[in-house]
Amino acid sequence: MNFFGKLFKNKKNKSAAEYAIDGEFLCSKGQCVKAVKEFDKAIALEPKNDMFYASRSKAYKNLEKYQEALSDIEKALELQPEVSLYRKLKRQILVFID
Repeated sequence: MNFFGKLFKNKKNKSAAEYAIDGEFLCSKGQCVKAVKEFDKAIALEPKNDMFYASRSKAYKNLEKYQEALSDIEKALELQPEVSLYRKLKRQILVFID
């Protein structure tokens, strides 16, 4: 294991951003169930971070858990209503629900 691997492995308390980065990586590898757990941890640390809800929403969408995806993207929009990407994701999710 390299120096950075050891450094991060031994770190006991990750930041919310680190959990979110791990979630993004896992989701990009198709491991969305694990990604959701990482986003859960990020949200627990920073419950007002809209990006974490949007990222978890995408993971839920990939898992075909559309109600959960909708709930999360609506929370992201509640926190940051001007983000057009969130509105687009909401429309994509609604296609599967309607």
